Amino acid sequence: MKWLKWPTYLAPLVLLGLAGCAGAPLKDGTYPLQPHQRVALSGDTTLTYDSFSDSRCPANARCIWAGRLSFQFVLEGPDGREEFSLGPDQLSATPTSLHGARVALDPASIPPARNAAATRPGYVIPVTLKVSTP
Repeated sequence: MKWLKWPTYLAPLVLLGLAGCAGAPLKDGTYPLQPHQRVALSGDTTLTYDSFSDSRCPANARCIWAGRLSFQFVLEGPDGREEFSLGPDQLSATPTSLHGARVALDPASIPPARNAAATRPGYVIPVTLKVSTP
């Protein structure tokens, strides 16, 4: 059997190309975030707490619809931009751009529904996320 000889300049190019596909490893961790705050999950991937929507019925009111609480996030990295949402009805997600890693919302960071008398201006809900790799 005759061995195929590669030109010596090809080997470094192939290795460089494969290294570019791997991406930087993600950091497992717990991240407390405020709206619009960004955290680096790796050297080339960031997670941003983009916004939230809280249409829940106030604690001291009678409502026809219970409402919903939803937190929106944006991942940016080598695979592009990916948006996803979390909330009390969906505590975790496995975004495709994280290649199997899971992002979970800490249920303890979800506040109860606000009081109807609470003022709306400046209303902010911080969250705590846990990122874990497979």
